[in-house]
Amino acid sequence: MKLEFEILNIKDIKFAEKTAIADGVLFVDYPELQGLLEKDQRLSKVDIELAHPGESCRIVQVFDVIEPRCKINETGENFPGALGSMRIAGEGRTRALRGMAVVTVEYGSGPHGMVIDMSGPGADIGPYAKLQNIVLLCHPADGISQPEYENAVRMAGLKAAVYMAEAGRQVQADETKVYELPSLNKAGKGMEQLPRVAYVYQIHSLQQGAAPNEPIFYGDNTNKLLPTIVHPNEILDGAIVRGYYCQGQETYTIQNHPIIQELYENHGKTLCFAGVVVTVAHYTEPGRERNAAIAANLVKSVLGADGAILTKIGGGAPHIDLAQTCELCEKNGVKTTIIVTDMSSDNTSEGALLFNTPQADAVVNVGSFGRQVKLPAVKRVIGGPFIFPGNRAPEGEIGLTIHMLAGAVDELGGSRLISAEF
Repeated sequence: MKLEFEILNIKDIKFAEKTAIADGVLFVDYPELQGLLEKDQRLSKVDIELAHPGESCRIVQVFDVIEPRCKINETGENFPGALGSMRIAGEGRTRALRGMAVVTVEYGSGPHGMVIDMSGPGADIGPYAKLQNIVLLCHPADGISQPEYENAVRMAGLKAAVYMAEAGRQVQADETKVYELPSLNKAGKGMEQLPRVAYVYQIHSLQQGAAPNEPIFYGDNTNKLLPTIVHPNEILDGAIVRGYYCQGQETYTIQNHPIIQELYENHGKTLCFAGVVVTVAHYTEPGRERNAAIAANLVKSVLGADGAILTKIGGGAPHIDLAQTCELCEKNGVKTTIIVTDMSSDNTSEGALLFNTPQADAVVNVGSFGRQVKLPAVKRVIGGPFIFPGNRAPEGEIGLTIHMLAGAVDELGGSRLISAEF
């Protein structure tokens, strides 16, 4: 599989009479984009705002963050199975607008919202304040159910992402990045001296459930997903998007998956990238045991890996799926490294992990969901109406746990924070 990203670097976004890209500036036709999104009868209105790096601006009730992408080869589909028709992602040419994002915002006080501060300490912690952001405030139509509304917000974000990228279809790319990994029978030829490393990627937690219309993996809600081998290009090219409720990663992070990119970077140098197993965190012990056994067997017996990296998604229960898969991989002779977040309620080292297995001897902690941060007052708020706990106005000084800052604690390794010992 060969995937070419043709990248346009976006330095600014402005509203204009026609959507176009010139000299690194994305000009957006507000009425045209609004009309496109408001065709969805599940939305009564879509407001569009711009948020620039360094601006005294806070975005609240963030639902997702998406990098604008569109396929420019004839056989490609944009976000296949979710937005476009079903077709395997990961091949051909894709236009990507780098340096900007589409941010979708829920209206009112929905349960999933996060925060992006475009300036101040919150901007230093999270990655999305460094981007030029076009923000969609999606108002629900009367009588719409919460899952249908969330699906409408999801579709609005994907449609807008494709719409933006299409504006750059005829513009000369600033750079091209190629991702190519051959099929299993050819992978690793000439690299026999290098360790084969696989990646086990937890893409959803069934502890939170999944709505029937929740498009996560090629449009499927993953409720019945068993561990499955996929080509890493599929993940980079839109096969997987963030679930409606998902701590620790946004679609933007999945599109620019730090672990997959790092494995590609080291392929043929320090390791042989053997492939990816996607799985879910289960909510029953039989389900956990089944998924762990299948995933570990795929890593060892199908991908032939010597080592594996494992990541989790969401809250505490997915730790257990991760640990059981790690333990079985190690028993199969596959060395593992697991990446986790601290889910302890008191932020002590004793509470950092919800398992204790001797096989898990290489653990990377990418942050604590419970850490408290204080954010100063801002001049402008996008999103609402919304009041923070404790009856705190969204434009004022607020204190919150760090997991409410979009991208601050990234379970795929894209966080900007590092730990240091003093």
